[in-house]
Amino acid sequence: MFVVGNRTVKGTQLPTDIICVEMLESLGCHHIETRVRLIGNKRMPSQNSPTNITGAKAPTMRYEYIVVCKRIW
Repeated sequence: MFVVGNRTVKGTQLPTDIICVEMLESLGCHHIETRVRLIGNKRMPSQNSPTNITGAKAPTMRYEYIVVCKRIW
């Protein structure tokens, strides 16, 4: 089981949950499920300014993805 967050870099969201599933499957694991959960109480701000342009804001990670895989022997 892995807990990951999909991060946005320069306006492009990186699907870390899908990347983890593909990587684990290439290592011989079977993907069972991915659960999505809202990050309710976090220390990071809900928005930031990734472009350094005044007033331009983008959302930060709001959800965590719990990737459940099982090793196939």
